[in-house]
Parts: sequence; structure tokens; C-alpha cells
Amino acid sequence: MTGDAADPDGRDGPDESGRGAAGPTDPIWLRLAAADLDPEAHALVVAALHGDAELEAALRGEPAVEAPPVPPRSQYRPRRAYLRRVRVRGFRGIGREAVLDLRPGPGLTVVIGRNGSGKSSLAEAAEVALTGRSQRWEGMQTAWRDGWRNLHDGERTEASVELVLAGDRESTEVTRVWTGSSVRSAEGAVTRPGRSPEPLSTLGWDDDLRRYRPFLSYAEVGRTIEGRASELYDMLSALIGLTGLASAERRLARACRELSRRARRPGKELPELVAALREAAPGNQRAEAALAALEGPDIDLERVAGLAKADPVDPEELIVLRRTRRLAVPEESTASDVIDELRGAALELAMVAGTKSARAHGVIDLLRRALEHHAQHSADARCPVCGADDALGPDWAARAVAEIGALESTASGAEAAYARAEEAREKARVLLAPPPEWVPRDSELGRAWAEWSAGSSRSDLVELADHVVRAGRRLRGAAQIARVEAAHRLSEISEPTEGWALLADRLALWVERARDAEFAQDVRGPAERARAWLVQAARELRNERLRPLASQAEMVWRRLRQERHIDLGALRLIGSGLQRRVAVDVTLDGAESAETSPGVLSQGEMHALALAVCLPRTLAKGNPFGFLIVDDPVQAMDGPTVEGLADVLAQVGRHRQLVVFTHDTRLTSALRRLQLPATIRTITRTPNSEVFVR
Repeated sequence: MTGDAADPDGRDGPDESGRGAAGPTDPIWLRLAAADLDPEAHALVVAALHGDAELEAALRGEPAVEAPPVPPRSQYRPRRAYLRRVRVRGFRGIGREAVLDLRPGPGLTVVIGRNGSGKSSLAEAAEVALTGRSQRWEGMQTAWRDGWRNLHDGERTEASVELVLAGDRESTEVTRVWTGSSVRSAEGAVTRPGRSPEPLSTLGWDDDLRRYRPFLSYAEVGRTIEGRASELYDMLSALIGLTGLASAERRLARACRELSRRARRPGKELPELVAALREAAPGNQRAEAALAALEGPDIDLERVAGLAKADPVDPEELIVLRRTRRLAVPEESTASDVIDELRGAALELAMVAGTKSARAHGVIDLLRRALEHHAQHSADARCPVCGADDALGPDWAARAVAEIGALESTASGAEAAYARAEEAREKARVLLAPPPEWVPRDSELGRAWAEWSAGSSRSDLVELADHVVRAGRRLRGAAQIARVEAAHRLSEISEPTEGWALLADRLALWVERARDAEFAQDVRGPAERARAWLVQAARELRNERLRPLASQAEMVWRRLRQERHIDLGALRLIGSGLQRRVAVDVTLDGAESAETSPGVLSQGEMHALALAVCLPRTLAKGNPFGFLIVDDPVQAMDGPTVEGLADVLAQVGRHRQLVVFTHDTRLTSALRRLQLPATIRTITRTPNSEVFVR
């Protein structure tokens, strides 16, 4: 097994891992520059590599920039870091402060102790100090995950890691202190030589901690092979620096699915729309026209859009239509009451006509009118009827009043008939009210109503009754027609639940989606070509970058397998999205197998395979962490495999700092028996959670 060929001492040097490869020299951009892609597909690949917003803009047809998605970062990686000390207090199984001192630099250190001695607590404390989380806790129940504070000494919970960065004599200390009840309440800080505490982000390790993870627990090893197929895929993608490429693939895949959905949507909705139009077509010219347009061999979207537009409506017209629909005119029963009253009053007048009582009533009426005229024009004594001068003076007025008094008893017999007649006329005048101002005068309703109200000037009771009958019949007919027409018109323009407007809205929406489908179909071709190119280029690039790791994994496997007749071949990243996984080529007893499966390997062999895949990441170029903490790697291994593991760990220890926690004495025995270079430490724990490392 070989270490990092470049930069063996971990000082600053060129980064060949692609850490700063988002610029024009990144392999994916070089491949894209040489690709035989049409301009539309090329622009979509560029946009997908940029991000979601850029791809959405490109899909809308907006110009796409050709520059790389982010400015090129520094071509020099951070200095390599080694562990000098791990200090833990009040965390998990550790009460009082426990310290693990280490020699910073390459080498293998094995910390051995029985179960419950505090090994995993030390390993997890170092992980949490740097990352704020532990992968072993992920997915566990809340009660277990949050039971992190030690019961014997939990007043202050703290974990710190002292690191030595290449080129420094003094340590850089990363400290995390818990201030609340939640395991996620820890606050972290870093103190570098000669500087005040700073946020952990100033180390610039956020991406590297996810990508290279200098921690490897038994649980993580198990998930690598037995967990979801995508987990190993994602781990290796991050390790070879191509997570951004995977994101671009997912963006284009989502875009293609969405374009396909948009292109198919109008066709799926059309049968239901046609059925609704067919139901409404009888008597509805626009529905019939829309139906004919949609059922033709070629759909003219412009024509359909024109049919979908509601007629422009004047707001005042809309008011008139709504009022007309609710219009009330004198009902026939109401008019009949007035007619009966008019005719009854006319008959009663006819009965008193020619009698002394009627004559006396007429004289009284005439005298009263004359008195009213005299009161209004007292200075003018001339009679307006005969023209005689001084005929209407004060003496005349006195005589007229006296005569009225004398005639009243005679006129009383006809008074009731005349009062009834006047009351009937008043009822008729109220009934014959003029039309509202909003009724159009030139409409049939307006003309009928004008004729109706003109009858209010009539005084003859019989003629007035005949007018109410004749004009009322015409008015009610015109009003009924106007109400029906107004309701029909409103159903077309303003009441979607009853008429065309609902269908017009649906038709307009369908036209909008049909136009969008045409656009989506035009863009779909370039998008599919862009996706196909990116998938193929990404597959080739992944396997190209994965090849050195696969070679390292194959060497690890050869040492771990011992006498087993299982050869590990190439590792390949295949599939995408939910189908992404890692294919492992194997040869079993000389017979080639397409890919490994859990049924081919034993539990110990699967564990060894997981270690073979995970261990090489610590040797990857560009990894700023010169150390790897491994917790319980021996489980489920038989004796020969443990010896192979001892050999592998010693080999890795020549190039990196390995800190291995284990309870299995077979590992330390194998190291001694094989005389492999290693520092062996012992960890113990007292009943009061005091942990000592010797």
C-alpha cells in the first residue's frame, strides 16, 4: 500500500484532487469544451453545473453564462493536521477529565480495553469536537441519543482535540463545550498559536470533514456494505470530489422529468375538456366552435384562445344587467286591485251623476278653486272665467264661503263617491310610476314602461282602468323578456357556475398549458441530450477518479482476505438518483461474478470488504487530515483476517497517524507476533467513570 505520492510531509503543495477544480481546468469543463454538443444542450449543461437558478433561467430561454460556476479556489490545500492530545470530561462514559496523549505524525496507536472502558467515548468525543455530531448517533432514538452527559461528573461537559499542523511547533486546539441539555447545544472554538479563540469555520475544514471524515466507527463500516446502496455511493462521490457533478445530474434529471410532465399535461386534460364542451355545446355557439377547433386534426391555439376570451363588458352595462335580472314590475294581482278600485269608483260616480248632491258637490268644488285663486291673487278682482272687473272682491269671497256652507249638506250624498274616485286615481298614479333611470329608454322595456307611466295623467276612471290593463300586460311581458335576456347574458360574462364563463376559464387555462407544452417539447430535446451527455461524462470521470482508490482498496482486500479465494476487482459508481449504487467486481474461486451481493460473502468478509473500501480515503490526495480514528474494526473477523487487518493498519500507519480503539486482544497479539510497528495503550474505567489511558 502506498501513501500520498505528493507532499509526503503534509506541507502546502499543489492540490491534484480537484479541491480547487471548479475552474476552466476542471476535467468536466475540459470534456465539455471538447464535446460535440449542439449549442442548446451545451448551454443547459453549463447552467446545470452552475446551480438551480441558472438552469431554470436557461430552460426559460434566457442567456446562459459560459464561465465556470464558481471562481477557481486556491490550488494549495490546507496544511496536514495530526493529533497530539484528546481531552474529554463529563461526556458519555467519561466523568472526570480523561486524556489521551499521542505522538503527532504517522504511526499506529492501538488503545485496547474491555467493553465499557471508555474507548468509544474518547473516539466520539474527538469526532464531536471537530464536527459537532457523531455518525453513530444518527438514526438512534432521541432518549438514547440525548443521554450523552455523564452521570458522575456532568456539571461541565467538554471535549477538546489538540492538533499539530505541518510547519507549526505549537498546537492548535479545538474545543467544544456543552451549555444546554441537548447534545446539539455544544459551542465550538479553535485556538491557534498566538491567537485568540475563533469560530471553527475559520479552519476551512467544513467541506473536508464531510469529504474525508477522519473517523471510522464500526457502525459506519457496517452501514457501508449493509446500509442503503446510495450511502457508499455518496461517500465515494464526495471523496473523489464530484458531489457537485452529482448535483448537476440531479438538476437535469428533475428538469427532464418536469419538461416531460408539462409536455404531456394538455393531452391528458383534453378528453375531459372536450366532454365538458360537448355537454354545453347545444345552444352555445362558442362552445360549439371551441369543440370543433379542439376536435380537428390540427388545433389552432390562437383561435381557441380567442374563443376562450370573455366578451368585454362595460361596468355600467353589467350593473344594468344585474338590476334587470332582479327587476320587479307591478304584478297582475296588484294591478287588478287598482283596476277594480277604479271601476268601482267610476260606477259610484255614475250613480250620483245628475243629482242635486252631485251638482252641489260640483259647485262647492268650483267655489273652492275660485277662493284659492283669489287668495293667491287678492289684488286682482277680475274674474278669470267671464272677465268681469271687480267680480272677485272681498264681498264675493264672503258670499262664496257662505254658499259653500249652505251647499255642504246637500253635497254630502255625493262626497263619498268623489272621495273614493280621488283615492282610486291616487292609487293608479302610484302604480303608474315612471321607469328607473337606469332602464334604457330605447329598449322594449323602456318603451313599454314609458307607455305605462304616461297613463298617470289620465283623469277618467274608466279610461285609466283600461290603460292599467292594456299597458300593464305589455310592461309585464317586456319585463319578463328583459329578465331572461339579462340572466342569459350574465351567465355568459359574469356567472361561471351557470354558463360559459367557467368553460371559458378552463379553455383559457388549457390553451396556456398547451402553449407551455409546445415550449417544453422544444426544450425537452436539448435537455435530454444535455442529461445524456452529462451522465456519460460523469460516469467516465467518476470511474477515472475512483480507479486509484479502487487500487488501494484491492491491496487492502488482498491483505485482509488471507486464504480466501475471493478477489476484489474494480469499484464502479453506477446509476443516478434513487438508483445510484457502487458496483464491486469480484472473482469467487476463480469464477468471475458480475457484482458482489450480501449472499456471496460472510459477515466477516463483508466487514473486511467495508474496511477495504473505507480505509483508502485517509490516503487520498488533498486530504488535510493526517490522522484517522478507527473504533472497533475487529468485530466479526476470524483469526487470519485479524492478522491481515494488523498488517493493513501497520501499512497505513507508515503514511498516516492511525488511532485504533478495540476490545479484541487478538489485534494486539497479531501486531506483536508479526512484529509490526505500533504503540499499544491500555484504557481502564473505574466505577465512578474515571477513565485512564496508560
